[in-house]
Amino acid sequence: MFQSSILGRITDASQKMAAEVHLRSLRDSCIIAVPFLVLAGLFIMLNYVILDTNGLLSNFLSTEALLRLRNIGERILNGTMNILSLMLVILVAYHVASKKKHPTPVIPAMVALAVFYVLMPLETTQTLANGQEITLSGIVPYACTNAGGVFLAILTAILSTNLFLWVSKCQALQIRLGDDVPPMVVQSFQAMFSIMLTIASFALAAFAVSTLAHTEVQALIQRLIQAPLVHLTTNLPGFLVLTTLTNILFALGIHPGGIINPVLEPPLLVAMQENMAAFASGQIPPHIIVLPFRDLYGHMGGTGSTLALLLAVFIRSKLSSHRKFSRTVIAPGLFNINEPVIFGFPVLYNPLMMIPFIVYPQINFIIAYFSTSWGWVSKIVAYVPWSVPPFISGWLGSGGDYRNVILQAVLLALGVIIYMPFLKAYESAMIKNRNEKVIDEIVAEQNAETHGEDAEGIHLLDGKTIILACNEGMSTSLMASKMRKYTESQSCTLTVYAVNAGKLAQEYEKAQLILLGPQLAYLQETIAQEINHHCPVVPIDPQHFSKLDGPAAVHAALSFFIKE
Repeated sequence: MFQSSILGRITDASQKMAAEVHLRSLRDSCIIAVPFLVLAGLFIMLNYVILDTNGLLSNFLSTEALLRLRNIGERILNGTMNILSLMLVILVAYHVASKKKHPTPVIPAMVALAVFYVLMPLETTQTLANGQEITLSGIVPYACTNAGGVFLAILTAILSTNLFLWVSKCQALQIRLGDDVPPMVVQSFQAMFSIMLTIASFALAAFAVSTLAHTEVQALIQRLIQAPLVHLTTNLPGFLVLTTLTNILFALGIHPGGIINPVLEPPLLVAMQENMAAFASGQIPPHIIVLPFRDLYGHMGGTGSTLALLLAVFIRSKLSSHRKFSRTVIAPGLFNINEPVIFGFPVLYNPLMMIPFIVYPQINFIIAYFSTSWGWVSKIVAYVPWSVPPFISGWLGSGGDYRNVILQAVLLALGVIIYMPFLKAYESAMIKNRNEKVIDEIVAEQNAETHGEDAEGIHLLDGKTIILACNEGMSTSLMASKMRKYTESQSCTLTVYAVNAGKLAQEYEKAQLILLGPQLAYLQETIAQEINHHCPVVPIDPQHFSKLDGPAAVHAALSFFIKE
């Protein structure tokens, strides 16, 4: 009872945090920004490894030709890495306004961009090649719009959007134009007044900080907020605490994407950009721990590095059901999608498997940290998305250093060794209690019931739309594909597709049923309220999800339409 009460409190607190508008807006904005950072990482690799004057092509092209080709990459870096803060200020403001039901969220997004520039320093100091310092005005350096301005961008977007929305709704601040004025003119004027008041308020605040503190808001935020948070998350103890909490939450069935990640990822993203900028300028990258550090060394196969568990199953498992299951999920596991493992093996609420799931990645992080600190492997200098398979990610992220690939292989082998005794103990318990036989009988009965349905019944789904949702839309896209293939084989015209949870607000009106990945099951009621109970919101059966059993998921969904 006590344990259940504690778990309930954790779930309730997690649900409130995951549903918090600003955290969700930040999460959704970072997801959109990822492709730009991936492109920047690829061209850093191209410019400063392949097109380096001492690099792979130096024997085939002249120095002048190599430098001329690098011009393409430098332009791409200017349009991606160097304007990250500008992208985030617009994206965060847009998502906050959208989630707060503003009819035209692009307006507060533009207001946030204007405020961001209002808070920029009016003068900047540049150092010439001879060491002389000059002061320039009318220039906003990339140092303010790349990683250096990320936290100013986030705070600006949140504060300016909330102020704009408050002014827009505050009756005391509304200007009465009379009943004879057309509504469109009234709306336009009110928006103009809200825009002017919001921007002017931040201009006054910037003036006050400059006058009283003799510094700029951008410098103040960087010194008081950004630098301490970057230090906290790039510091090994702080990083281990946050990643341990991530794994604990996942093992309890709570996706950390809306809880830990909004705290952990922005500072690590700043650190990543600082490493990329240093590498591009020929300097020593300042940070060991950056955002891809987590994915390269502690998320091989997904959270908990469960690729090692699947390999352990292939090597020593005594249960045919486990070996069959591992063959089913190994393909998505190679791309670090492991929700089927967590919810189907299961790791979830499984004390024996939860221990290595939580502890093993932390061992990896410690080994990788000191290996990098001692110079045995390279620091991460190129952004690599979490879905890139192990070994490829190590080579790309390190700027082409094979030693990082070897380190990944060593850590993966260590994971097999660590998971092995827990796997054997778990399987021994299953055999002793005859769980394998019971599970096989249940699955056989479910399959017989599911696929013994009247074939005509599936055509109740003709013309319907089912949306599957998970944190980023990756794991549910696999299930959606299986469901589509099955309905097509039955000549059923059901539409099935997957989205990340942040896009449900734009997509839900198309659906007659929304299926949630097991990692979002705890948000069922919150999501139902957000879509105004437009249609049923139901978690996917974990057994169907873990086995990627499209036919079973389709027939389970059919029951909601029969009830109609």
